[in-house]
Amino acid sequence: MKRLLRSTLFGLTAAFSIAALPVAVPVASAQEAGRIAAIVNEEAITMSDVMGRLQLAVASSGLPDNVETRQRLLPQVLRLLIDETLQVQEARKRNIQVTADELDQEMADLAQRNRMSLDQFKQALAQAGIPFNTMRQQTIAHVAWGKLVQRMIRPSVQVSDDEVNGYIERLKANAGKPEYLVSEIFLSVDKANDERQVAQLAEQLVDRIGQGAPFAAVAQQFSQSSGAAAGGDLSWIQQGQLEENLDRALQQLRPGQFSRPIRGASGYHILWLREQRTVAAGDPNNIQVSIRQFILPAAEGQDPTPQFNQAKQVVQEAASCPALEQASQRIQGAQLFNLPLTRMGDIPEQLRGLIAPLGVGTPTQPLVTDRGVMILMVCDRVVPEGSTPPVDQVRNALFLERLDNQQRRYLRDLRRDADIQTRL
Repeated sequence: MKRLLRSTLFGLTAAFSIAALPVAVPVASAQEAGRIAAIVNEEAITMSDVMGRLQLAVASSGLPDNVETRQRLLPQVLRLLIDETLQVQEARKRNIQVTADELDQEMADLAQRNRMSLDQFKQALAQAGIPFNTMRQQTIAHVAWGKLVQRMIRPSVQVSDDEVNGYIERLKANAGKPEYLVSEIFLSVDKANDERQVAQLAEQLVDRIGQGAPFAAVAQQFSQSSGAAAGGDLSWIQQGQLEENLDRALQQLRPGQFSRPIRGASGYHILWLREQRTVAAGDPNNIQVSIRQFILPAAEGQDPTPQFNQAKQVVQEAASCPALEQASQRIQGAQLFNLPLTRMGDIPEQLRGLIAPLGVGTPTQPLVTDRGVMILMVCDRVVPEGSTPPVDQVRNALFLERLDNQQRRYLRDLRRDADIQTRL
């Protein structure tokens, strides 16, 4: 059977891909296609809309095109269509329009990015069983929402000088630590009885990504995070910015790896670590750190298990250097040593490797040494002047982060206030 070569389709800020799949695609009957799948504020979403988006989702993700896959994807696809309907309705309410010229230009740009003419692009979609109108409607929603965000939300976003200065101070405190270039797929669990279905979908998406489906394309079609349109991009993040269990999972990844589904507070996350680097702060060897060394002595030949278990408890409870000092006073026999501000380049390499990733007030895991069980903690970090990014760059990064949070909240409120009836 004739198969299509995989090609990547780049949209406004979105990334799509047509996976290799048979040209023959199940087609719904005319009666089925006209059936109403949902009503959003008196506006209908038909099964034709749903089937077109399902085919786009299957093609983009590389998932097997069968009844089981479509049943699992159906709730997620319908949720995306509902959100896009709300976005277009809100834009219309605010007298924001997507003109025919704007839409034509977007579609032409989309084809050009794929090194095709518009006619060739339409033919590629048709061969993959994706109605051109499906891509067209998705593009209208992206453009309309982008214009609404610029008009309604952007003017209200402010970043104060104190926030900029606070960010720079945190950057200094994290200097020398790793930061991560991350993408995510987020699947929300809105109701308890959705848990199993969402978990199964998350596992299935991970399996398909492992078999070669493009992460960005899967994120664009399935993720419910604000970065979905950009292929799930979260940009550069530092330790501690994510939920604790997500942060812990991220630290276990190596560049190029992606996680299994991780249950977060609101749903399931799949993380992809694209790159890793050290937080910029000039030459890391010129950073100065002060360190506290907590030791529970163990005699030579003695089983250190009791001390190790005590140290694990300290690690869980001590979130600052004063707390570590209190633990040394509370635990009989514990010893505490202070290393004053010292240039990183002058610290022995083995010790430097242990403390470089630590933020201020973050302990290492217990370490068994010839002196007993040890914990290290950075109590201060001093970064040379002139090694932090320019203020305007920091302000812009904070602005974009806040704009993103605001538009997510806006859409959440639209969803909460809408009259939504599903009929599937």
